[in-house]
Amino acid sequence: MHAPKLQKKKTAVSAKELLAKNVLRLREEQELSQEELCHRAGVHRAIIGHIERQKRNVTLETLEALAVGLDVGISELFTESK
Repeated sequence: MHAPKLQKKKTAVSAKELLAKNVLRLREEQELSQEELCHRAGVHRAIIGHIERQKRNVTLETLEALAVGLDVGISELFTESK
């Protein structure tokens, strides 16, 4: 017995794009360089650049680390800004 294939709902902005925009926005609002954020979050600097350019899928651990480094909740990384 096969489960029916679920249709993907198209959102206005992809999660990857939303994450990229929010990491960049939050980092700039806090006047942090990518280097400073990577130290605060405990991740490699290249990861920050890849995320901001939408070149990388991230793990839950990386999301948690970014949220800690930016001093926000994980949900704020995916909240559409006005």
